[in-house]
Amino acid sequence: MQVDTDKIKAFLQTDRAMLMGCIGIAFVVWLFMKMSQPHQTYLPLEISYTLPDDKIFAIPPPATITPKISGTGWALFGRYLRAQRPKILITLENISNPSISASELETAIQKRLPNLLTAELRTYQSITVQLDDKAGKRIPLALQKKIELAPQYQFVIPPSPVPDSITIYGPKSLIEKVDLWQTEVIEIKNLKENQNPRVSLLSHPNTAVSFDLSEVVCRIEVEQFTEKTLEVPIQIINAPDTLLLTIHPSKTKITCRVGLSSYDKVNATQFKAVADFTKVDINNSNYAPVKLSEVPDFVNNTNTQPQHVEFIISR
Repeated sequence: MQVDTDKIKAFLQTDRAMLMGCIGIAFVVWLFMKMSQPHQTYLPLEISYTLPDDKIFAIPPPATITPKISGTGWALFGRYLRAQRPKILITLENISNPSISASELETAIQKRLPNLLTAELRTYQSITVQLDDKAGKRIPLALQKKIELAPQYQFVIPPSPVPDSITIYGPKSLIEKVDLWQTEVIEIKNLKENQNPRVSLLSHPNTAVSFDLSEVVCRIEVEQFTEKTLEVPIQIINAPDTLLLTIHPSKTKITCRVGLSSYDKVNATQFKAVADFTKVDINNSNYAPVKLSEVPDFVNNTNTQPQHVEFIISR
C-alpha cells in the first residue's frame, strides 16, 4: 500500500492539523508539569527479619507493612514501571526493646528506596516483637478417622499412623504444652481391602510452630470375619472354703467373632470361664454369674451361654 505524500502535505497545511498539533503540545506540557509535582501513594512492602540462631518468634510479627511513599510523579511512575518492591530488612540480633517504632521502620524503609522517594508511617504502625527460645520435642500422633467397614469385615489391627510420632518445633513456651498432635480426619466408606492412604497433619494456629513431617501414612488392614463356638469348663472362684459347691451346667458355650486368618488359631484353652461367688448371697440365691476372665486378643464380640449357673451346696 503506497502512502499519498501529497495528501499528507495538504492535510498538514490545514487549520485542523494545526489545532491537533497545539493540543498535543499542550498535553505534553501539562503532563510534564503534573508529573513534576509531588504525589503520594501507599505501597505494600515485604518485611524480612534476622533473628539470633537460638531464638524464634513467640508470636509471628507482620510480614508486610504499607508506608506512604512520597515523590514526584516521574519518580513514582518510574518505580511502577520497574515494578520493584524492595524487601525491608529488620535485624533483631541484639534487640533490647520489644517494640520497633515507626521512626525506626521509616529509616529501614528509606534505606531500600531511591533518594527521590520518601517513606512515612503513622505512629501506631510500630511492630511489637516477642522472642522465645527455640525448642523441639517428639510427641505421639493421633489418627482422626471416620471409617465404615463393609458388612462381614473387621480390622486386623486398629488403624494407625505411620510413623506414630512426630517432632514439633517452635517457641519453647508453646512446645512445652503440646503432648499430642492429631491428623486431619480420614473418611472411607464400605472398606473391604487393605489401604495405606496419606493423611495430612492439622496445622498449628501459630505459624511459628512447625513439624518434621506434613503428612503420614494411615495403615489400615481389614479382613472378613466369621463366628466360632467353643465349650469351656467353668471354674469356681471366691467361694467359702467351708462349702462344697456343685454347679450346673459345668461348661459354658462361648460364641466369638474371629477373622478368617485366625479361625484355626482359636481353641478352648485360650479362654477361662469362672463362676464368681464374690457378691453371691448363698443364703438367698442359688445362682452365680459366669464371666470370662481370659480371652485371646484377636477375637471380638464374645458371648457366653448361660450367663448364670445354678449351684448346690453340700454341707
